[in-house]
Amino acid sequence: MTAPGSDRLAAAVEARLPFAERLFDSIRAETADSVGVTRPAWSSEDAGAARIIAESARDLGLEVGYDLAGNLRCTLPGADRGARGVLTGSHLDSVPTGGHYDGLAGVIAGLVACAAFRDAGVAPGCDVTVAGLRGEESVWYGIAYVGSRLAVGTLPLDELERLRRDDTGRTLAEHMAEVGVDVEALRSTREPVVSSANTRAFLELHIEQGPVLVGEGLPVGIPTTIRGNVRFPYARCTGRYGHSGATPREWRHDAALAVVELLRTLDELWIEREREGVPDTVFTVGRLFTDPAHHAMTKVPGRCDFTLNFGGTTKTFLDECRDRARTLAERIGRERRVEFELGECVGSDPTPLDAHLRAALRDTCTALGLPVREFATVGHDASIFARAGIPSAMVLVRNAHGSHNPDEEMELADFGEGTKVLAAAIAALADRT
Repeated sequence: MTAPGSDRLAAAVEARLPFAERLFDSIRAETADSVGVTRPAWSSEDAGAARIIAESARDLGLEVGYDLAGNLRCTLPGADRGARGVLTGSHLDSVPTGGHYDGLAGVIAGLVACAAFRDAGVAPGCDVTVAGLRGEESVWYGIAYVGSRLAVGTLPLDELERLRRDDTGRTLAEHMAEVGVDVEALRSTREPVVSSANTRAFLELHIEQGPVLVGEGLPVGIPTTIRGNVRFPYARCTGRYGHSGATPREWRHDAALAVVELLRTLDELWIEREREGVPDTVFTVGRLFTDPAHHAMTKVPGRCDFTLNFGGTTKTFLDECRDRARTLAERIGRERRVEFELGECVGSDPTPLDAHLRAALRDTCTALGLPVREFATVGHDASIFARAGIPSAMVLVRNAHGSHNPDEEMELADFGEGTKVLAAAIAALADRT
C-alpha cells in the first residue's frame, strides 16, 4: 500500500511542525494547572482544547462539528463523499495534573496530516476525519473510553445517569449538559456515529507511555496488540491486631505478611511465564497499605488493603492470573489464619490490531528511513474501534519520563516523524476508494 505523493506529503508535514507547536502551546495555556495540565472529561478545559482545535480546523477549510456525545469531528472532504472514510485522532481529556501530550498529540497529528494534504496538493479519495474524543481516562467516571464507546454505540445510555465524576459527585449527564451536549438527543439516538458501514479504518497516533522507545533510541513504534487486563481494585486481607512483642508466630493473624506472601508468589508466576516466552506480560500492585487509623510500629497488622493488576496479550495468561490469585489467596489465608476478600474482578480481553494496517505502517517507516519496532501497548481508544469491527492500528511516538505525570517530554521532531507515518498511511487508505 503506497501513499500517493508521499514525498510531498512528508515535506508538508515537516513544514507544518511550527503550526503544531503553536497548537500545543495554546492548549497548554488554556488547561495548565499549578503543576501539569488538567482536562477533565466534558469540562470547560477539554471543551477549550476542542475549541482551539476546531478554530484551526476551520482556518484549514475543514468541516467542523460535534457528534451527539460532544466528540469533536473535523473532516477533510474526499473526492467521493459517499465512500467509507478514514478516521484518525485520539482523546482530549487528561488525568489530573497530568502531562500535555497524552491523547492530545494524536488529535493534533491528525490535524497536521490534513493540513499537509492541503499544502501538498494531495486529494484524498474519501473523507478524512479527525476526532477529538472525550472521556478516555477512567479517572473521571470510573470507566475508560466513554466518548469512543458512545461513538460506536457500545455504552448503554443508562450509564449517563449512573456514572458520576469522582471529584464532583455529579453525573455524566449533568457534566455533558453543562458543556452544551444535548443529552436528550443523545438518549434518543439509535444509530452509531462511527461504524464499519461508514468507516474503513481508524488510525491513532499516541505517545508511548513506557520506556521502550526511549531506551532503544527510536522515534516511533508500531503496536501489535492492545493488552488486556485482569484487575482486582478493592482487595483486602483481614487478620487480627496484636501486640508485636507479646504475640508468638503461632498465635498471629498478620494481614500484612499474608498479603506480602501473595504478592511475592504472583510475582514469581509472572517471572516464570516470561521465562517460558509468554509475550508482553505485566503485573502491578498500585496500592498497598495498612489502615492508618489503627496501624503502628508495635502492632501486628489486622488489615491490609491492596490492588492487583495483570496485563497481557493472551487470554490464557489473564485467565491463569485470575484463577491463581483466587487459589493462592485461599491457601495463604488458611495457612496464615487470615481472610482474603479479593472483591470485584474487572478487566478486558486483549485486542489485536489490524495486521494489514500494521504492515502498511511498517512499509511507511521503511520508506521514510525509520527503523521498525513493534511491541504491545496499553489501553487506547483504538481498542474500542477495533472491537466494533473497524480495522484499527496505531503509531507510538517516543516520550521521555513516562505518562500520566507533568514530565511527559515528547520531542517535536519525533512527533513529526510519527505524523509523517500517520499521514502516509491515511493517504494510502483514502486512495483505495
